[in-house]
Amino acid sequence: MFKFIFKVMAALVLFASITLLYQKHKYDYQSLVQIDPTIETERLIAKNKYADAQEYLDYFMQFDYVKEMAKAQTLKRLIDDKRASYTYKKEKIIEGVTTGKSDELSGQISAIASDFFVIGDIRDLYIEGKHYLNKEKVDKVLLSLSAIGLVATAGSIVTLGSTSVAKSGLSVMKVARKTNKIPQWLEKYILKSAKEIKKTKNLKRLKPLLKSIDDIYKKVGLKLTLDLLSVSTDMKTLSSIGKVSKRYGKESKALIALSKGKIIKQGSALKGYKVKTIKLASSYGENGFKSLLKNGEKNFLKSVKRIKAYAKVGYKGEIWKVFMWLLKNISDKLLVVLSIFTALILFPYQLLFKKKAEGAL
Repeated sequence: MFKFIFKVMAALVLFASITLLYQKHKYDYQSLVQIDPTIETERLIAKNKYADAQEYLDYFMQFDYVKEMAKAQTLKRLIDDKRASYTYKKEKIIEGVTTGKSDELSGQISAIASDFFVIGDIRDLYIEGKHYLNKEKVDKVLLSLSAIGLVATAGSIVTLGSTSVAKSGLSVMKVARKTNKIPQWLEKYILKSAKEIKKTKNLKRLKPLLKSIDDIYKKVGLKLTLDLLSVSTDMKTLSSIGKVSKRYGKESKALIALSKGKIIKQGSALKGYKVKTIKLASSYGENGFKSLLKNGEKNFLKSVKRIKAYAKVGYKGEIWKVFMWLLKNISDKLLVVLSIFTALILFPYQLLFKKKAEGAL
């Protein structure tokens, strides 16, 4: 009797070890934990970045698990009330006109509008000139953009074909500079281009850059363009970001951030997946994208479905919690050793010896 019980226990351990090992690598249950967006939202509110806070929280509000959060609903009302106030809006518009920078769309639009009417270029040249006279640090990138802006206004851009595209791209870059969202590679590119434009009075060199920025701007708007521009690393990346913005629109920024850039680097691999599935993966952060890319759309959706189903098994999902603990804390090596050890115990040695004995006869 004892021998029978021992073998049953060994069989259970073997089954459990193989199951855990398979589930661990096939479905990535242990890494798929959905993000609580209220933590990052509160951090942004504390920094008075209400526009960013709303953008971040609104992205997650499309998921049922966030819609049901009382805290998320409270934060949303707080942000909406703040951004809807007349005083807040007025401050941001004035900020955009007088300084050329703002964290709010209304302020950024007023900054760009001033650039279209030459006011912005003259304003920024005056500010940087004043810095120079007072022996203060001069922003060479902003100075270069303003100078290029005057060339664009003068209409010496026949090869580009349209002053509006040039002014749009230049204005976006100026606002990006003032909000610290111009990456280092772009700073160097602008400074180098400015020297050439000063000689030729022609913006041909900047045509691909200005066109890319203008395309993104038209697709996702100013605020998101600034954020997307800040994560670019070169012209190639900027072009890839343009493709991302074309497919995902105003949700591009959230998807790039949540995937840690994987949606840019793995754009071709994700092309065949449904946008709905990609968004679902984003709710699990970088691990969601890793699981999706590693296991494919079908297995990823199976994982998510099973997690939701298993989480209801037992009292308040206690069985699922135990299963998750085992996945997290038991190493692959231990599972392999247990599998081999129990398999050796269960191996029918008597049959093997019996065949050898019969063969000897």
